[in-house]
Amino acid sequence: MAYQVLPEQPVQCVIFAAGGCRHALPIDAVREILVPGPLTPAPGAPPGVLGLTQVRGHALPVVDLAARLGFGATALTPDRRLVVVSAGNETAALLVDSVDEVAIIPAGDFELVRLPGGREHLVLKRHGDLVGWVEPGDVVGAGYERGALAA
Repeated sequence: MAYQVLPEQPVQCVIFAAGGCRHALPIDAVREILVPGPLTPAPGAPPGVLGLTQVRGHALPVVDLAARLGFGATALTPDRRLVVVSAGNETAALLVDSVDEVAIIPAGDFELVRLPGGREHLVLKRHGDLVGWVEPGDVVGAGYERGALAA
């Protein structure tokens, strides 16, 4: 489910690009940032799951975040990054275009935007741009299976 409450305190987050747009995740959900390595196919995986990668001895699904957000597929190249994210008991590696910065965003720089159909989306303001918030549970674990980000 999408984040629908404005934060009351500053939020430390990782800001990155995926699908030609800037997005942010809460830093406490990010385990590490890696250069992509080889992938192992995962037959029967949900759309947007590119395969599996090994991180510190554990196999993790690799999710093409741009495809998951509806922006089209991302090429798996060495200049891309994997953002390893946990939500609840689930962990996955999100394929992104680049990682831009880690920043502390003041609570006043967040805004809820009502989208057509009534759904609300959290954004933050950074250097004159709007940055879309990505709720970890929407792209990892149960939120992924529910289609929480489907249009």
